[in-house]
Order: sequence, then C-alpha cells, then structure tokens
Amino acid sequence: MKLQTLQALICIEEVGSLRAAAQLLHLSQPALSAAIQQLEDELKAPLLVRTKRGVSLTSFGQAFMKHARLIVTESRRAQEEIGQLRGRWERHITFAASPAIALAALPLALASFAREFPDVTVNVRDGLYPAVSPQLRDGTLDFALTAAHKHDIDTDLEAQPLYVSDVVIVGQRQHPMANATRLAELQECRWAFSSAPRGPGAIIRDAFARYGLPEPKLGLVCESFLALPGVVAHSDLLTTMPRTLYERNAFKDQLCSIPLQDALPNPTIYVLRRHDLPVTPAAAGLIRWIQHHALQTG
Repeated sequence: MKLQTLQALICIEEVGSLRAAAQLLHLSQPALSAAIQQLEDELKAPLLVRTKRGVSLTSFGQAFMKHARLIVTESRRAQEEIGQLRGRWERHITFAASPAIALAALPLALASFAREFPDVTVNVRDGLYPAVSPQLRDGTLDFALTAAHKHDIDTDLEAQPLYVSDVVIVGQRQHPMANATRLAELQECRWAFSSAPRGPGAIIRDAFARYGLPEPKLGLVCESFLALPGVVAHSDLLTTMPRTLYERNAFKDQLCSIPLQDALPNPTIYVLRRHDLPVTPAAAGLIRWIQHHALQTG
C-alpha cells in the first residue's frame, strides 16, 4: 500500500473526478486508474463507483477513507516533527477556534508565536465542539480551542482547560425583558440557540432545568456566531453568548445584556486534541502562547 496512492484516493474523493484528480496530481488518467485498481486488489474491495457526475466512494471506500486520511496526515506530521527537531521549522499548523477565544486571547497569542516561529504558517478555522471532532480524529486539525462540557467530551480526545467563559443573555436594546432579573421572567421569550444541544447552545436549557423551568421556547437555530448578534438585534429573540462576543461585535449599540441575578452555567474553554497523536514542537509552542494570553484575557 503506497502513500502516494492514498493521497491520490483522497484527491479523487475531494474533486469527484478521475480526470480532474489526474490533472491535479500530474498523472495520466490510465496511470491513476491503475494505481487505484491495485489498491482495490490489495483490499479485495471496490473503493470507487462511476456516476453521472463523475466518481464517488463505495461503502468500502467511505470506511477506508477515514484510515487513508489518518495515514497521510500522520506521515506528514512525522516528517514535520523530525524536521523541526533537526531545526527546520518550515511547516503548517491548522487548528479551530471558537469566537470567544478568537476575539480575546488568540490575536495576542498569534502575534507572540509569529515572533518566535516566523517560518511556521498557521491556518485558523472557525469551529465548535462537537463539530470539530471528526477533523481532530482524522488529523486535519492539530487541535481545537472550544467551549465544551467535560462530561460530553469524547474519550478519545484529550481536553486541557484554558479558562471559564463568562456567558450573558443578550437581546435587542428595546426588548421588553431588558431589565429582567430572574430567569423565570424569561419563560415566555423565544430563543436563538447558537449550536446543537451538546455545544454551547445547551447553556440556556441547562439553566432553565437548574431552576425548575420548562424547556425554553426555540425561535431559531443560528450556528453562525458572526450572524448571531445581528439576528438578535433585529428580532425579539434572546440568546446566550460569551461576554467577549457581546462586547466586541458590530451590533453592540443595538443590544443589551439582561441583568440577571440568577447564575448561568459558564462553560470551560478547552484545548482539544487526539490523546494518541503527539503534538509537534511548533504546535506545542503555539498552545503555550495561547495558554499564556488566555490567563491574561480570559
């Protein structure tokens, strides 16, 4: 089983065409087809099927693709780590970050990291748990910085706490409940949930349950933290968001923070990564800078 063939299979899956993949890989289409055929012979299973739109993975191909991506990623990581230990720092780090930390500690951490490791290219993506889990598992992400509940984190992931995020309830400035002090006063309000129940969107549900209140009324689900402040500013919806996001968004003057006396559950921001995947020296250096600045800004 050749690494180049696995890379070729990944390319085919991404572009959906043997011809397009062959062009990207600078191979002839017959040569690429022969390499995939040899891989299928080794596995004794068909990996690709032709469709009207090109090619797609069979059920065998889908099962094998997870392993193929992991093999390719770990091979790349191994080469990069050895290169770093030899003093060659030309490499990439890819990680996901939640809005709260992206607006607070991350800019300072990236600036400090760039001064220490000027030859390392950093790729930052938006991402929340649990949506980032598949990319952590297949090695696409080196790590993720995200809010999560400790008991919900999958056992194959290592969770290193950074800080506790301060969460507030937010509505438009003229909202009828703008001066509410008790969660019970908000029972009839409609809510914008920011993510799936296992993510930060579970905060208001947990709060209602803690105070013996019925399930909050769902108005809409908004999985974009970038869009969330604007959606709330132009509606009667309430939502929860990190205080950092509330204080640093373009709609701040149109929003208000509900002055509740009832405490809300505040999620912890974690560094998540696969526990069985070694951290490269460069990634470890970036995590150290993130931890340093998180203590100051978190």
